[in-house]
Amino acid sequence: MHIPTNARQERRHQSLLLAAVLGGLATLGWAPFAAWPATLVSYALLFFLLQSDMCRPLAVGFTFGLGLHLCGHGWVATAFYTKTGASLFSAMLGGLAFTAFLALFSAIPCAVWTTWMRRAYTSGIDALTPARWAACCTVFAALMTLGEWCRSLVFNGFTSLSVGYSLVDTWLAGFAPVTGTYGLSWMGYWISTMAAGVLLCRAFLRIALSFIAAVFVGGLFLAQVEWTTPQGDPLSFRLIQTGVTQEHKFLPQSINAQVDDILTTIEQERADLILTPETALPAFLNQLPAGILSRLRLFSAQTASHILLGVATFDADGRGFNSVLHIEPGTAQFERYDKVRLTPFGEYSPVGFDWFTQSLDIPLKDLTPGQENQPPLHVKKHRIGVLTCQEDSLGRDLHRWLPIAGILVNPSNLAWFEGSIAIAQRLQMARMRALESGRPILRAANTGVTAHIDHQGEIVDALEGSAPAVLRGHVQPMKGITPYGWWGDWSVILLCLCCLAAACLLSTTKRAVLYTPDLPDSALP
Repeated sequence: MHIPTNARQERRHQSLLLAAVLGGLATLGWAPFAAWPATLVSYALLFFLLQSDMCRPLAVGFTFGLGLHLCGHGWVATAFYTKTGASLFSAMLGGLAFTAFLALFSAIPCAVWTTWMRRAYTSGIDALTPARWAACCTVFAALMTLGEWCRSLVFNGFTSLSVGYSLVDTWLAGFAPVTGTYGLSWMGYWISTMAAGVLLCRAFLRIALSFIAAVFVGGLFLAQVEWTTPQGDPLSFRLIQTGVTQEHKFLPQSINAQVDDILTTIEQERADLILTPETALPAFLNQLPAGILSRLRLFSAQTASHILLGVATFDADGRGFNSVLHIEPGTAQFERYDKVRLTPFGEYSPVGFDWFTQSLDIPLKDLTPGQENQPPLHVKKHRIGVLTCQEDSLGRDLHRWLPIAGILVNPSNLAWFEGSIAIAQRLQMARMRALESGRPILRAANTGVTAHIDHQGEIVDALEGSAPAVLRGHVQPMKGITPYGWWGDWSVILLCLCCLAAACLLSTTKRAVLYTPDLPDSALP
């Protein structure tokens, strides 16, 4: 049937608007809302929308991505405007450009999948058998998962709003120690598209529900497996939340007061492990008042407390690092961990963006990344792995600490995003790292959320609000290694690539097999 050009254009505009709305609604699946079915339903409807002959898949995928990232990552532009001195125009333009870039990782998989489908199944998707529909779902899930993974390769890893994070509180979380975040993402996309099949044909209902139920039950079964076991005695800890806002953190007139406050708080009580936030001392170590380290070393020796202190440091060549300094009882030397994954625009300038970074009023923005092969820190008989700030966003970096480290610590400065949904999103990501590694995580953030997360990704205890406070407790070190700890993201990436290779092979060498005649619903199995 011929459709007038004006009607065709109107339908295309409607599909773009619908895609943007669906992208925005999808953000309800992540923290702090945690309505994970909203994410799956949104992707199911996106998948359904891509079947229309009226839509342009690249544009539909792009507008879906714009809606998703504008709603879910709007805090990026807000942080630029309120925390860096950028003008409103610059912040909005930079935030929009960043959002558009992220949207490409949704647009390209949608366009590739639709192109493949129209080439391989020329008789129409509504004529597919359930088995071939399942194959189409598998290819779509593989492409979207690869899009997420590719997004983690730029800007030192930007993984928030990966579908896997939204499933951390579902039965599917049992797969996290085996497949990691992207394995859960693949399952989320696959379940969404299988459910979309029901909208096209009722004959898909039985097979779709069977497959979906099997996946959820498999996750519930895997959740009962103890991949890691306790090691030694628990350690007592104190996690210090300084409560210093970003606007005041680096003011020269407030630095001495902050130093006095953090030292006084540390000295109030002993613990096996005392952790401060990232850059708790808001200046380079050699710029701080004399005697700080001597004072902390004395307290450490008198109380047998191990102190992990966030502070920027210089090396002999004058290079600056975002460091965690380990003050160990009875030892004159200091262990040190230097942050490897620096924050783009905040701690380093991505290639080609020097002009933009230099215009921002950000202290400590020209730092050097630490070495990849840094050893873990020693606390009593245990080893501690460090994930500084956004280093908790990359599961593949866990291999640096596994299986040696029994505990992971996550000192952070999230005051850049105070009052936004970024705080809850980042806590959700830290929970996923605990699941993937089978290790507890101690998290100290200067304005929250400061938390103790156990090796199963559950929050044992956390501080409410952003005011100065201390979280006390005991943490159990773990030993052993999860399957994900061995192979990281590669198992899922290889699975996705194999799915795509098989799809390409079928669509180019066995096209006759792929053609499916139009059959009535009653003829479908």
